[in-house]
Amino acid sequence: MHLRTLVTMIMVSPALAFAEEQAAEGGRSPDGAYEVRISGVPQTDVPAYDISIYSLKPEKHLFSLPDIGGYLRYSTALERDHAYWHKSSHYVAITDQGTRHSRELYIVDVSGGRSELIKQPDFYQNALGRIDAVEVDFARVVTPQNWEGDDLFLQLYLTANNRRSYTFEVVLQLIHGPQTAPRLALKSVRKMKEEEG
Repeated sequence: MHLRTLVTMIMVSPALAFAEEQAAEGGRSPDGAYEVRISGVPQTDVPAYDISIYSLKPEKHLFSLPDIGGYLRYSTALERDHAYWHKSSHYVAITDQGTRHSRELYIVDVSGGRSELIKQPDFYQNALGRIDAVEVDFARVVTPQNWEGDDLFLQLYLTANNRRSYTFEVVLQLIHGPQTAPRLALKSVRKMKEEEG
């Protein structure tokens, strides 16, 4: 459920009139200009929350992540969803738990007055190719570790080949400059661990 739907529900139903909003863990950008926030209705049985980016000076909504909020509830999203800012404060990696056995990664460009998702290379398929698999069969969880310059280090956990568990280190490289739209390249994928399902 998205924030627009949530606002409509609040206007129609007084019982939902107490929407809350809080910064995500790691939500404030290094330069203090932006903040990733989680908004929602904390006391309902419906998974209802939204993840947005705000400019702080002046305060202004810039962007909401699409297609999130389908599994967690607001209070759990505050615990499990995180933001990881690039040192420039122009790019942020955000995680959201989409299902019980998955965590998705979104990378947003907030530079130059625009706010938009940056398309990611298909590191899942690259990892699957390294274990002679064609699809994830149960779980896929991506966890950002840190930015090192323009390299974003991720830990990817997935199951394939009859629920065998695999852990990979994935490095995405952010390519950006004054005359080019930012993009992400796959720098490396390395299998770290394999276990029986």
